[in-house]
Amino acid sequence: MAVWGRSPLLVAIPLWMSFGRAAALAEPYVCYVLDGILFLYGIILTALYCRIKIYNAQQAEAEKPKAKQNAGEGIYMGLNPYTADTYETIGMKK
Repeated sequence: MAVWGRSPLLVAIPLWMSFGRAAALAEPYVCYVLDGILFLYGIILTALYCRIKIYNAQQAEAEKPKAKQNAGEGIYMGLNPYTADTYETIGMKK
């Protein structure tokens, strides 16, 4: 009897929500359609991602110099060995 004294919206909203759940369970083909859409979406995104990776790899390959570098012109060209010892002792006075 406490329900009758309340607003009709408080009674109607839970009933409306439960009918929506029952309707969703009666139509499982909607889930199959949504699964198909998500599957196609994943395939399309994967194809676009692979296309971008291949395109970037081709551009990087085209930008590389064609001639091989000599051994003296490698990445170590211009570097000199460090002459000082890595661990230098600090002048400690006792």
